[in-house]
Amino acid sequence: MPTYEYECADCGPFAEVHPMAEFDRPQPCPDCATPAPRLLTAPALGGGAQDASGPAAPAHAGGCACCMPRRLSAEAV
Repeated sequence: MPTYEYECADCGPFAEVHPMAEFDRPQPCPDCATPAPRLLTAPALGGGAQDASGPAAPAHAGGCACCMPRRLSAEAV
């Protein structure tokens, strides 16, 4: 499930994990329980993060040749 950011008018910003179907619903502030609107933020789309499962992902979107391993052509082999 994605993490969405919200901002309470009294307490400030906070983040909550919710299903995508609830992206537009205000969420109660964890401090004062006042319904807070979701902030418009950029999505976190892969980009070099590494975890225990393997090597770091390329820093650019798929199809970018600058980060991909080079392959030898059949002529060079």
